[in-house]
Amino acid sequence: MNKDEKRIIGLLILLLGLTTLTAGLITNQIGYIIEFMKKIFEASIAGLP
Repeated sequence: MNKDEKRIIGLLILLLGLTTLTAGLITNQIGYIIEFMKKIFEASIAGLP
């Protein structure tokens, strides 16, 4: 993967995060979204040495 591809993937992940945050704010479900993100990062952190 070259530098440009990594940059595009990073921007897509950022856009997905901002979209999710906005949807949560609009529908007043920010608590659910925060718990969802905690579960995702918990699995990510568990794999670290």
